[in-house]
Amino acid sequence: MVFWKRLINPEGLRVIKTARSLASINSAAKKGLKPLLKKVEPSEDIRSKYAVIQNKKTGEIEVLGDYRQGRFTGEDAEYEKVIDWTYYYAYSFKSPFAAYLIPHDIEIGERVILKDLIEDYIGASWNQGDTYRLESCEAIWNGTDFEIQYDPRSNRSNFIG
Repeated sequence: MVFWKRLINPEGLRVIKTARSLASINSAAKKGLKPLLKKVEPSEDIRSKYAVIQNKKTGEIEVLGDYRQGRFTGEDAEYEKVIDWTYYYAYSFKSPFAAYLIPHDIEIGERVILKDLIEDYIGASWNQGDTYRLESCEAIWNGTDFEIQYDPRSNRSNFIG
């Protein structure tokens, strides 16, 4: 699984961590951090594609992720397509919620880096239709929540091939 990282921190911004389990959230709370809980909601804009081909003689399968991997065309082909090109959400999180762990001394207006984004933002896209989630991003604390500073011009890469 590819996570597109943007954890460039030349300004030395504070890094805010994310807890993704009940135990880790409660552990952080006991240490004095304030958990800011959020639902984990997959974006329909983040998706990867695949197709499955099967060897006609052996029954073995292969998973394809690139349209150019077409060894299943024609009646005399060694493989046949058993699952046509399909899109799916390629990321798996064990919990339906997560929490940003807020330090007690954070100041309103402070710019930070959210190391493990809970929200889905596109970090990269491929001209074949796949889109990948951004792993980290700068944000500004407004006193109750983070205002994520996502800008597709600087936070998103576009691949051709």
